[in-house]
Amino acid sequence: MTDSLLNILKYSLLGLLYLFFARVLWAVWSEVSGPRPGTAPMPASARAAMPPASPASTASPDATTGAPAPGSQSGRGSSRPAKGKRGKVGRLVVLEPKVRKGAVIGLANEVTFGRAPGCTISVPDDTFISQVHSRIFRDADDVIVEDLTSTNGTYVNGNRITMSQILRRGDRIQIGSIVLEAD
Repeated sequence: MTDSLLNILKYSLLGLLYLFFARVLWAVWSEVSGPRPGTAPMPASARAAMPPASPASTASPDATTGAPAPGSQSGRGSSRPAKGKRGKVGRLVVLEPKVRKGAVIGLANEVTFGRAPGCTISVPDDTFISQVHSRIFRDADDVIVEDLTSTNGTYVNGNRITMSQILRRGDRIQIGSIVLEAD
């Protein structure tokens, strides 16, 4: 083989090696940063549990509906919790992921979140959510959120909860990559 052919093969091998390392770094970065909202379709079980926002939806407050919450901040573009709201919590409004923003989850009795198919809100594609992650339930007139010893925890207003906590209107609940607002 001539020297020029060996140089071409050497640079080709070096180029392929750089492409391989770039692909490995890209794969690691995509796993660490997580899915971007709207890039991957949500599984059918999650779509059934959290339907997209629909202004024409008129289901009862104890059912999961897709209507945006009146008075919620889903249409205002603000990401801070509402101030000065008083009263009882009757539903949860989805703020994140953006593809489900405005969807409403009614709180008739108990809502469980997790990757397991038996959960009320099953999100099998979110790796930050445990099999049975947390539950939100009614106790007399209060709505209570409880972490079910999940690995990554449940957060209320940015603070990880270690015991059951009563929800107030305007509270933000984070379960994996899902962010909800009590309304």
